[in-house]
Amino acid sequence: MSRKSDKECAAIAVAAAMVAPTHTDTQSLINQTLTREEAQSAKDYIESGKPIRGRA
Repeated sequence: MSRKSDKECAAIAVAAAMVAPTHTDTQSLINQTLTREEAQSAKDYIESGKPIRGRA
């Protein structure tokens, strides 16, 4: 299993937030898809303000 880039993790987290109707559902989707470390790297990447669009 290859490691996801920070950008990929952020894209997954944003996608989960867009499709989930509630905060709890968003958390559940993220927990099913990302490890705790990947979720933290996604959070850090999003907070950095770097763009998510484009290739990872």
